Amino acid sequence: MIVVALAGLSLQLEAQTLTREQAQGLRKDAETATTAIDQLGKAVTAPDGRKHVETARDAVGRITEQLDAYIAKQELAASDIYDGGKKYPAIAKVRIEDFDVPVGATVVHVPVTLDKPSVNTVVAHVRVYNGDGGRAVPDATKPVVFRPGDPLTKTASFAVSDMKEGNTLKAVQAQVPDGATRQGGGIVITAKAGAVNVPIEVGRAPLAFAPLGTLTYSETGRTIRYDDKGGPMTFSTALAHGRTQVGNGETGYYGTVDMGGFSRTEEGLVLSSRRLDQSMKVGAPAMEYPFLATMLSGHKTPESWFKYGSVEWVVKMPNRPGSWPALWLVPTGGWPPEIDVYEGFGYNGSWKFASDLSTNLHGGKNQVRTFTRPGMNMKMSSFGLANTLDSEFHVFSVTVDPEWITMFIDGIETMRYANPFKGQNWYPLTNVAVKAKMDSPYDQGAGAMVLRSLKIWRSE
Repeated sequence: MIVVALAGLSLQLEAQTLTREQAQGLRKDAETATTAIDQLGKAVTAPDGRKHVETARDAVGRITEQLDAYIAKQELAASDIYDGGKKYPAIAKVRIEDFDVPVGATVVHVPVTLDKPSVNTVVAHVRVYNGDGGRAVPDATKPVVFRPGDPLTKTASFAVSDMKEGNTLKAVQAQVPDGATRQGGGIVITAKAGAVNVPIEVGRAPLAFAPLGTLTYSETGRTIRYDDKGGPMTFSTALAHGRTQVGNGETGYYGTVDMGGFSRTEEGLVLSSRRLDQSMKVGAPAMEYPFLATMLSGHKTPESWFKYGSVEWVVKMPNRPGSWPALWLVPTGGWPPEIDVYEGFGYNGSWKFASDLSTNLHGGKNQVRTFTRPGMNMKMSSFGLANTLDSEFHVFSVTVDPEWITMFIDGIETMRYANPFKGQNWYPLTNVAVKAKMDSPYDQGAGAMVLRSLKIWRSE
């Protein structure tokens, strides 16, 4: 029984499922157990009995060490290293270095290393390609995912051929890592007699989505209520500050209901964007907005508010160049901060709507942003998911708890951030912005997001 209990505690610590208070309570229990074992040891004289007492004392000692380390880590996390949400720990750097592999190798394992532990998920992108004599089979780029708490070195494995003595392959970080920066340049992989190259299979598996709290809002595309003001059980078609986003350089106007940006179909609620017959002019001096954008904001919908909880969108994305669909959270107290669960940067010519993903945190206060921590180069395939964002429905989810902000697609963890915004009261926004050139016809592909359902859970 003692062994089973200790093993279970170790698993809880590794999974970080204990709160600091629970760990402190268990630390006191460990002290009580140590005292009891010591008292028992005084009464046991038989060699076998003494051996068992020592084994138990050592086991409790190891658990005590783990608890002390865990409590120290939790206390550090609880301290205000985030300066009220205006700061975030220094970003990690990702590096790869030259290495040797055995002669005749048909698989190479590329070590990828972080220079420091990261408080957010890091996705590195490693490409292996032909070198001097050596061949990549095929030339390929693969992700290496570091989740918070993972060891600092992991490997990506690639099939190769023709690795005779002295032949080489080349490798490079093909893009800037998500949630980190790139350090160094390309490397050389050399076949050498006696070399050892083995995979490093470490780190935890991705979490599965499990909503946090009690379901407070659950509607389908056919039943979601919205109007131009918003209110109880009703989303607003405008942002809290109005119908334009000057700071983002957007060229779309978030239209009122009578402008026809919303419709219901068999698939769900359609949020459309298009070129307007006549541009909207806003402000003095007037700024021109030639495109219709669409917004569902929960800033006046108390059923959508939560301090800690989960949000789930089931959506199909647009693919029109210049469109900017997004799923995000903003506090009821005003921007920043901001949690971007997904953004589709259609105004970037290299963006591929079917496959590309982006997340971000924006920190700051009183309309002043002081940090971001973006991930903009990962793909659906980075997490074993199909590249069908614009042709099939997918489930986007986010859970905010006191320690972590965790994002999921189709139930699979994609990104995790240590939560620097403790105590904020959040609401969701679902929109299709437009950032197309003023003279763009804006008529290629689909300019609409289809929302099949929206659910919100609140634990606090």
